[in-house]
Amino acid sequence: MPSSRAMWLFTNPWLEDENGKLDHSCGFSIERFRALHVQLIAQYFKPETVGSGVWIHQLATDLVALGHQVSVVTSFPNYPKRIVFDGYRGRLFMREQMDGVDVVRTYIYASPNEGMLSRTLNYGSFCASASIGGLFAPKPDVIYCVMPPMPLGAVAAFLGWVKSAPVVVNIQDIYPDIAVAVGVLRNPLMIRFFEWMERFIYRKAASIVVIADGFKENIVGKGVPEEKVHVVPNWADPDEIQPGPKDNPFRRQVGVGDRFTLSYSGSLSYNTNLDPVLDAAELLADEDFSFVIVGDGVKKVELERRAQELGLNNLQFLPFQPLERYPQVLAASDMNLVTLNQQAAMASVPSKMFKMMASGRPVLAITMEGNEVHRLIHDSDCGLTVPPDDPVKLAEALRYAASHPEEMERMGRNARTYLMEKHARRDCVGRIEAILKKVGGS
Repeated sequence: MPSSRAMWLFTNPWLEDENGKLDHSCGFSIERFRALHVQLIAQYFKPETVGSGVWIHQLATDLVALGHQVSVVTSFPNYPKRIVFDGYRGRLFMREQMDGVDVVRTYIYASPNEGMLSRTLNYGSFCASASIGGLFAPKPDVIYCVMPPMPLGAVAAFLGWVKSAPVVVNIQDIYPDIAVAVGVLRNPLMIRFFEWMERFIYRKAASIVVIADGFKENIVGKGVPEEKVHVVPNWADPDEIQPGPKDNPFRRQVGVGDRFTLSYSGSLSYNTNLDPVLDAAELLADEDFSFVIVGDGVKKVELERRAQELGLNNLQFLPFQPLERYPQVLAASDMNLVTLNQQAAMASVPSKMFKMMASGRPVLAITMEGNEVHRLIHDSDCGLTVPPDDPVKLAEALRYAASHPEEMERMGRNARTYLMEKHARRDCVGRIEAILKKVGGS
């Protein structure tokens, strides 16, 4: 029977060049292939179907399909509601097999309370328990740690030292920069402590993976050697998320009819900036526009209260939808919204944007010029941008989009084309595998 790697190569012709020969551009070579034991350390993982747990599970299973052994040190599933899932409650540690991956789960404090103390305990308890649980996981050839939470990078450094395994860290948001920018971290002593921790993690890591060029500029600017930092963007799977009919069950459920519909689907966190959307909805209350906000998070109650005060009959809130329904949510929209507040814009890139692009719908971004989201919209010509905190320009952009349907269709096609060329799952996983092989000594 052929190996799993051979089957993966057979079913993925993107690895061959136009002459039918194996393309080594992602670091693959059957002749010199040696399987690695890769240990992923991440707070989120399947069966969570919202957030980074989705792509981390994809990375794990793809590495298994490439012939590698993969183990994961993660928490008990609880996101996004921070309630531990049925079947996982009342345990400190457990081990299970999932889709060919050896999963070690460690304790996490999970509470639906969205207060800062509760959230700190949520992150801190997992980092503490992972430093213990990781000791009992098999010795890997290389550790791949996904941050945030930021202290998890220090945990990975500790486990790498104990197990004599090199560590690669993946930076999804730049901490403590983003925490300081949004006002969550204000104490000067704590800021200096986390800045020291950031430098420690970068120094101990064998390689650093960031998701955007701006992130690399930030980290290199802090004294990290440029050759140590690799840009591998987040991805979407164009096979899982495909363009679909706008008139689908989800659109019929929300009852927007033929009105031009702007949808946001994601976490309602401190990083997001949805107040201008509510203000624009008020400005467009007497026109044929609808707004749908899908998600949960610390800002949801406040946003719902404000929408009620404004009397917004053209805007509705829904909870996170099941993963299998997410493509319908994207397809049902005339435009999909990505938004970051001005403070977080330079230290974060919402990975949901790539799923929006895969859906073949144009993107409307509330963002400042010069950051990664703005660059991505500009480079791909896949949508419109408006500055933060300007509901008048947001309303004008929506009027423009509604009155130029052919241009919006073109931008939607551009979005998917760019995604498939630059941010497809298989390409990005291949680049990560090449880094792991180099660091892991194969």
